[in-house]
Order: sequence, then C-alpha cells, then structure tokens
Amino acid sequence: MAPPRKTSGRIPPSLDIPLLTEVVDEDEPATTPLLRDAPAAARPEVITIPQELLSQMLTERIAALTDRLLRDASAEIHTTLVNKVWEKLREEIPAIVEAALKENSGND
Repeated sequence: MAPPRKTSGRIPPSLDIPLLTEVVDEDEPATTPLLRDAPAAARPEVITIPQELLSQMLTERIAALTDRLLRDASAEIHTTLVNKVWEKLREEIPAIVEAALKENSGND
C-alpha cells in the first residue's frame, strides 16, 4: 500500500489513491509484457455476441433496472409524503380539537 500523502493544509482525501512519483521515459522498455506478447493460453478468451442479441439483452436489463429504480424511488417518495401528512396532522389536530371544544363550550 502507498504511504500516506502529505496534506499541507488541505483536506485529506477520503480514498487512498496512489500518486505517480516517478517519471516514465518513453525510450525505456516496458517492465511488463504487453498482452499481444503473452502466450495464447494466458490471453483472455474473446466472446463474440451478435449485435442484435446484445442489444436485446441490454435493453431488457436496462429496462428492468429502470423499473426497479423507479419503483424504489416511488416507495421512498410515498413514505416521505405519508410521514409529512402525519406530521401536519399531529401539528394541526390539537388546534382543531381546541377550537371545536371552545365553540361547543360557549353554546351551553
């Protein structure tokens, strides 16, 4: 893991992000082999999917995700609105009851 960064009066970052501390010279050979130089067994298998099938799969999955997110958002909005209504009722009902009692006690 990289050593902690000096903050010099700044707010420390929330993530430990490594910093580039060495200059890379373009003339130097790469220290790690490129993927094209790797043996065939080490290369990841390339999967090909017909574009129509890929498009259909992505459309279905994105639609399902959108539906779920909208359903979750609707439930959160509903809960928030119900809570606000109950808060307003708790605030205003005592005044309504008090006014009704005053009106009825004056008519006796």
